[in-house]
Amino acid sequence: MEGFRIVNYVEIGGREVLLEELTPEERKKVSETIQERLMKAAGYKRQQA
Repeated sequence: MEGFRIVNYVEIGGREVLLEELTPEERKKVSETIQERLMKAAGYKRQQA
C-alpha cells in the first residue's frame, strides 16, 4: 500500500501557487487570511485593541 501525499495550492492574484513555494512571511499572511475568513464565516468579528 502506497502512502498518500497531499499537495496544497493557494490562489493568489488569480493564479494557483504551491504553498511550499511561498516564503515564510507569505505563508503567515495566507494563514492569517484563511483564519480571518473562517472566523468571519463562524460569526466572529475582530475587535481592535
